[in-house]
Amino acid sequence: MKKTLTGLLLILTLAPCESLWAQEESLPDEFGEMTETSDNTTGIGGIVDAATTFGNKPHLNANTLNDNNFNNIRALLNFRFQHKEKLRADVEVLFDDASKEKVRLQGAFITIFDVPNEKINFMVGKIPNLFGNFGKREFSDVNPLIGQPLMRQYRTSLDWNNLWNNQEQLILKEKRKAHKGNLPVDVLAGATPTVYDARWDFGIELFGNISFVDYQIAVTEGSISNPDANQNKGKQFLGRLGFAPVAGLKFGFSGASNPYLSGADPQRLLEEGKGKGEYRQMAYGADLEASYRYLIVFSEFVKSTWDASVDEGELSNWSWYVDAKYKLHPKLYVAARYDMMNFSKIKDPATASNESWDFDVKRYEVGLGFRITADATLKLVEQWTVFDEKSNIKSVRFTAAQLSVPF
Repeated sequence: MKKTLTGLLLILTLAPCESLWAQEESLPDEFGEMTETSDNTTGIGGIVDAATTFGNKPHLNANTLNDNNFNNIRALLNFRFQHKEKLRADVEVLFDDASKEKVRLQGAFITIFDVPNEKINFMVGKIPNLFGNFGKREFSDVNPLIGQPLMRQYRTSLDWNNLWNNQEQLILKEKRKAHKGNLPVDVLAGATPTVYDARWDFGIELFGNISFVDYQIAVTEGSISNPDANQNKGKQFLGRLGFAPVAGLKFGFSGASNPYLSGADPQRLLEEGKGKGEYRQMAYGADLEASYRYLIVFSEFVKSTWDASVDEGELSNWSWYVDAKYKLHPKLYVAARYDMMNFSKIKDPATASNESWDFDVKRYEVGLGFRITADATLKLVEQWTVFDEKSNIKSVRFTAAQLSVPF
């Protein structure tokens, strides 16, 4: 693998181009950006991804729908209608060749701008996730690597379809060992991620800009860990404050409170004297984005706690990552991400000892990106996931190539 990366780097570095250095690295656009026009406009665009992997299977990157950025063929279609400079309608349709729902409606929302000025705008419908700063880099045209951070995809052993006591929760944790660290859907259908970007949520968002401060406030049907948890009577409340004090630097703080259960044993709920909507997820996070010349860096931290039926301890985790992209050449960049997730401890009734309710995990991903044309990018990455030594789960490592073609 090292020889492959070295050879590719040498070939691409020596490839002819218009200049040795690229223009200064730019930050991705925000969701909800309005094109300046005095006319009604319509448009269609999207992204097509083709990927292949070598080595271990990339199952740890799959979510509950079995979507996976490393699946062979993925495509996103965006249909857009804009009424002058005041209203825009977006419809997003996603295709994934290995997903449980091969074709699905990813998003459908209307954005109303400047009510009465840029300080107040609205978004309503099936809207993108506003928590943190990875949402705008969810798709391959702006993700410098192929995989997603653990906090945005990794399925924990918490079950959004039921409530478990300490002993049962630790049994779910142990199921990872039989599946090389993975929790397949047929083993635990409701394995809960921390922040679930694969499904967007129905709701309404208020957003705007005041000087160097951006704000986003939303009420939605589900939760950041389970956007499909709309069977509850409760609602999710979430928000983010972003700051851009100087050029090339942005940081923000996010928070969410929501009911996360899709289902639960009514008898257990009755014994607790609570309804499904009273079992909530509480999450807060901080994010950073910085750029200087040819370097751009992103980072996020999230702490999440879920109400559950454990007797001693709590079900919570904390996770953070940092990734960086450096442009070596107008057609070539290198990128890397370091990622980790740790879990709180609960009491094991069999041994009276405290242990984490899921195995701590780390992930590394490094790669190269080569811009074949003005839009198409070829990526070559290596990813490996490492579990807590006490788990005795071997690390999962593979190499992948992806061709990303926006249109």
